[in-house]
This record gives sequence, C-alpha cells and structure tokens, in this order.
Amino acid sequence: MYESQIEHISEKLSFIVASPAAQRLLTHAEVLSQTDVPVLITGEAGSGKATVAQLIHTHSPRSGFDFFTVDCGAVTHGSLENDLFGCENVGASGHIESNFGKFEQCAQGTVLLEDFDVMPLALQQRLLNLLETRRFVRVGGRASIRPNVRILASSGIDLKSAVQEGAVDHELYNRLSVFELHVPPLRDRFDEIPLLLQNFVNRWTRQYGLPVPKFSSPLLHACHNYEWPGNLAELENFVNRFLVHGDERAAIDELQLHRVLEMTIRSANLDFEPARVDTRATEETPSLKLLVRNAKEEAERSAIAQALEQTNWNRKATARLLNISYRGLLYKIQEHHLFPPAKLVRTDSLASKEAKVATAFGSGTTGRNHS
Repeated sequence: MYESQIEHISEKLSFIVASPAAQRLLTHAEVLSQTDVPVLITGEAGSGKATVAQLIHTHSPRSGFDFFTVDCGAVTHGSLENDLFGCENVGASGHIESNFGKFEQCAQGTVLLEDFDVMPLALQQRLLNLLETRRFVRVGGRASIRPNVRILASSGIDLKSAVQEGAVDHELYNRLSVFELHVPPLRDRFDEIPLLLQNFVNRWTRQYGLPVPKFSSPLLHACHNYEWPGNLAELENFVNRFLVHGDERAAIDELQLHRVLEMTIRSANLDFEPARVDTRATEETPSLKLLVRNAKEEAERSAIAQALEQTNWNRKATARLLNISYRGLLYKIQEHHLFPPAKLVRTDSLASKEAKVATAFGSGTTGRNHS
C-alpha cells in the first residue's frame, strides 16, 4: 500500500499525498518552487490547482511574503487591468494619484492568476510583455516599473483548443506552458479519498465545534463508487453538509442520486459542461463556474421531473427508480420546487403528511458552500 503523508501549507490548507500521482505532483512542485519561472497549473474545476500554487509558494524563498490569488473570471475586464497593473489619475489639485496593482502590492511574493484564459487578448498580451521584459507601465501612467513578483497561472480548459480558436494568445501560452503542472481529477486519485475525508472532517469539526464522526463502511463505499465530477471542492462541500445534517442515510442517498443523474445525462447525450463562453463579450457575462453549477442543478431537476412523470408522480416508485430514499426524494422535490399536474394533486392525509415532511426538511437545510 502507498505510504501517505500530509503537507501542511497553512492552518486551514493541506496537500494530501496518498497516491503515486500526488507524489509526482508534490515532487515537481517542490523542484519548481526553488526557481522563479512562471508556472502553468492545469486541471479540472475543483481539483486543487490553487492548493498546488500555494504549495509552490510555501516551499519557495518567497514564502515569507504575500500570496495573492486573482480570479480573472470574477472581475470585469476594465477593473482587472487596473487591479493587476495599477493606474494613475490626475487629482483635483493637479497631482498624479497612483494606485498600486497586485503586481506591486505583492512585492517579493507570488500572484496566482486563476482562469487567466478569460482575459481579453489585449490584457493577455500585456501579461506576456511583463513576463518577457519584467517591466510594465500602470494604466494611464508613463514610468516603467520593474516589479519583484513571481507569477503563476491556472486554467481548467483545453488551452490548446483555446489557442486554435483564438481565445488564448499563442505566445503567452507557449511562454507559460514551458513549466506546466497538471493536477489529476479526484476520480484518478481514489486512494486519497479516506485521507481527504478525514482531513476535511478534522478541519470543519474544529470550526463548528462538533464531535468527530466516523465514516461507516457503506458511506465509504458510496464515496469510492462516486466519480466526484466537482473534485476536491465537491468532496469538501459533501463533508460540510454531512457534518451539519448528521444524517448518514441522506449523505449516501445524495451520492447515489448524483450517480443516477450522471448516467441519465450520459444516456441522453447531454453534458454537464456548457460550451466555452467568450467572457470578453460583455462585462455582465456570468462566470463559467456559475454556468457549470446552474447546468448541474438544471440537469438534476430535469432528471427528477422526468422520473416523476414516468411514474405518474408515484413518489415511492420514483424513489426506487432513482435508487434513493423516499425522504431524500421529498427533499429534492421541495428543493427544486416541483409540483404535480393539477389532475394528480391529492388531498388525502398521506399527501398532507408528505408536504409537511418536505417543508420541514427544506426549512431545516443549513448547509454551507465553501467552494
């Protein structure tokens, strides 16, 4: 069996090593940490790219200085340029007012550009120029500035295709990809799941002041049989909900329902991931992460609605069809605001009890999202 270890990055962040893939990633990160070259970190959403970036920073000579993360997809493009490079304006008194960007604020530290591929091409070219010359000029300024900062970049898309489509500057990609670390998805690191579960449990029980629960064999089996398309972020959120609700049966039902939904979507030739969105088109375009989450929720709602229709809204038959508990189904019906057709509305006492259970379950949901 592979010997596991935990690399503690900070009080709330660790890098789990329990597989050959994770060991290779750790080794390469440690080697690159001793240089000052830009590093491109790739991998699916939620796989731990930001953790790997912080691992590089922690092992580097810059570890005593700041580590900044800039989510390029969460900032409007005009603001993003100012946020990174800073700007200069003439004040009311005629004096020049300088605002430092992240590259200056993070002096001697490290800046991670998350989802750098959503930058407009003009800003990508400014970044390329900074990497090549180690100099830049603030927006609206004239003086050349030489920042002492290390730059890391991450992306969760197929960058080669993005380059071919003209969405990513090919010279910038070539510059960044000289040193690339790929973070494998959790489905390729199943050996790490028990250690990851325990790590998340320890963290959140300390924060919530709760006793540390034990994962039963059925729950561990359900975790191993689930592919975790949301990777580490999804696993952490799952642990968070489990600790808050304290309902092991509901946790197992959740994983089983998600497995059924994935198989339903595959059989219908549907895809959770939306097409690549050109976020340069408008500052009001929602982030890719939000689109993915909305697509997943809509897919789940659609699959449950189809199963209910198939069973003529027989809830017990629907629960059996989806391979989840009856109570779990009632909760999902309430969560997605699903209602039977008027001709199927029942007024007997059983329907009344079901509505009360669903309402109580819905109002008691206090799970938190820390993705």
